[in-house]
This record gives sequence, structure tokens and C-alpha cells, in this order.
Amino acid sequence: MKKISSYTVFIVFIFIAFHTPKIAAQGCVAVRQMGGLYMNSASSYNLGKGEFQVGTNYRYFHSWRHFVGKEEQLERQTKGGGHDENGVERGNAVNIYSHAVDFNFSYGITDRIQINATLPYVHNERSQVLRQATPIKDTLRYSVYAQGFADARISVNYWFFDPKTAHKGNLMLGVGVKLNTGSHTKMDDAPQTDGTTKSVMMDQAIQPGDGGIGIAAELQVFRQITGRLYGFANGYYLFNPKESNGSFKSPPKEGLEGYEIYACPDQYFARAGLSAAVDKKENFSVSLAGRIEGIPAYDAFGGQVAYRRPGYVIAIEYGFAYHIGKHNFSLFIPYNIVKNRIQSAADIASQNLQNSVITDPSKYVHVQGDAAFADYSVNLGYSYRFSLGKKMKVTMH
Repeated sequence: MKKISSYTVFIVFIFIAFHTPKIAAQGCVAVRQMGGLYMNSASSYNLGKGEFQVGTNYRYFHSWRHFVGKEEQLERQTKGGGHDENGVERGNAVNIYSHAVDFNFSYGITDRIQINATLPYVHNERSQVLRQATPIKDTLRYSVYAQGFADARISVNYWFFDPKTAHKGNLMLGVGVKLNTGSHTKMDDAPQTDGTTKSVMMDQAIQPGDGGIGIAAELQVFRQITGRLYGFANGYYLFNPKESNGSFKSPPKEGLEGYEIYACPDQYFARAGLSAAVDKKENFSVSLAGRIEGIPAYDAFGGQVAYRRPGYVIAIEYGFAYHIGKHNFSLFIPYNIVKNRIQSAADIASQNLQNSVITDPSKYVHVQGDAAFADYSVNLGYSYRFSLGKKMKVTMH
């Protein structure tokens, strides 16, 4: 196998270990669970011809902070949720607890081309408040759940420069298909205002899938800055042209027909930062990156008349990675420093409808919904690389 420098091995290991946008919903802004390639290998930054890599990634977050735009709705934490046993008023914030596991598989067709497949599994909980009218007037909190396999992804990546010689930097492009293998119609039993229990459609934010087939495009680049220090950047966009998935959020409103049905939204991700090996044996690496991920108000292609909670988060991401032999481990914790629930197409349509009958422009209304966001997420990864029928040889220097 080709010779590579130890600096390249470990620095690019950090970069690649989390290169694919393992996008997790940040709460009610339903950025879909997406999986991808985990090429964090101790042998090289690319998969050589005939090499396999298998891995898994676990992700967790808890969303509970409500925002309209960039303004946090602090009262959601303290008001509107009834009272506890001591008479203290409780909040009515929606809480989402999300656990996700990705199963990843990759294969090197050549030294520059590799195919990747990922199947995620999710277990989501949504805790919310109900104002019960009968048989006892009360305000109570309850949870509903949605779990199962999420939307799978198949992709192909291509390195522009030959990895055998491009040790100090490279550029990779990828294209893929996001399948609709995850259910977007999960139901669960939920209490009703009249004291009964009814099986209802789960909110879009916790559904395993979005109901659409999408096309994904991604870009990666890394470059040695000096010694063990490397810079990297990667971006991703999912084109989800299907307008809606047919599941109903709420009864239709006159003049706003179509916006009561859940959308199949686009989503995006970008990340850039620095990484470095820190120990003498160069088994342990750290990284620091800035990242943004979110859902736009309108899709790049396809219809726009459907319901979504668009928005984005900007985060500072701390990364740690360790390898031993063919085994690779990683921990990444993005901490969200900006949370923004932007106006949706439904918000704008409702705003235009209401303002169309107002003659005094000074009395025009502004319509903008809220969404719950997480402060951070935890991402644990593991991968193992192997080849069949030949031994891998790595020269470190």
C-alpha cells in the first residue's frame, strides 16, 4: 500500500472522522437524521481499492429552548404548564429527546472512488403540555414516542487528486440519494382535552423519515497549514423536491389550504475548522470547528405549499479522536451559539393573507412561529477498516 506521512494520517483522520454531515434534528426544526461515510482510518484518508469500512455512530440531544427568530421565549420555561405539588408554576415548553444510531458501510472501488451506505435508527420522545377540560379541568404534561429505521442514504465520493501523492491536501466531491425508508406517519396514543386517549399522528420533528426521495451533493477539502496543523472544510445540501408527504399537521384554514400538510424540506450543513495530533505517538487528535446546519424556508426545487419549521443553528464544535490499529473512535460535541427560527412559507402566506385586508400599513401584522432548539448534541463514533484477500501495509514516518 502507498506510503503516507504520520501527520497526514492523524490530521486527516480527525477531519474525515466527522466529515459527513451527521445532521441531527435540533428540536422542532426537523433537520432529518442523515448518515454517511466514516473514513476515519489509521492507514490513510481515503479508502484504497478493495478496502471496506464499517462503523456506527450514536447521537443524542435534548431540545427545550423556544425561539422566534433569534429571540428566546423565556416564559415557555416558567409559565403555562400548570403547577407542581408545591404550587410552583411550570413551563409549557416542548421537550424533545432524541437518540439515534447510524450503521455505516463503505467500499473502495478505486483509490479515488468509494461508495457508501448508511441506515439510521432513531428513538424520539416529545414531551408537551395538554390543557384538559373534562372530566377534571387541569394542565398536564405527557410524552409521545416515534422510533424505527430512518431515511437511508447511498452515495459515491470522488477525490480530485491522487491520494498516493496528495498528502498535504485534497478535494472531494460526492453525490448521493436519500431514500424514504423511514416512516413519516408514525402514530402514538395521546391524551385529549375531553379526558380520552386517542391515537394521533406524531409531529414532524420526531418522525423517523420525511417521506421524500432526495438528491444530496457534498464537498470536502483539507490542507496542511504547518507541521501537524491542518485546516478543513466541508459542505452538504439535500435537494428534496417533493412538496409534501401527505401527512396532516392540522385542519386546513381558509385561504391557506395545503399548509396543513407536512413538507419534505431541503436541508443544509457546512463546517470548517482546524485539527491537530497532540501526543507523541500521534494516536490522539483534537479539532475545533464552526458549523451551521438548518432547513430553508423554501426548497431549491419543487412545490412550496406545505408546512415546515425552518431555521438554523450555528455551533462551535469540539472534536476528539483516537485510533488503535484498525479501530477508530471519535467524540464530537457541537455547542449551539446561535439559534434562529426563521419565517416559514406558511408564516409568510398567513401574514400576506391577513395584511391583504388591512388598509393601514402601520397596522400590518408580522407572523412568525417558534421552535425548540437544543443547546448541544453528543456524537460518538466507531469504525473499523479491513480488506479481504490482502494485507494492509502502512509506512509511518
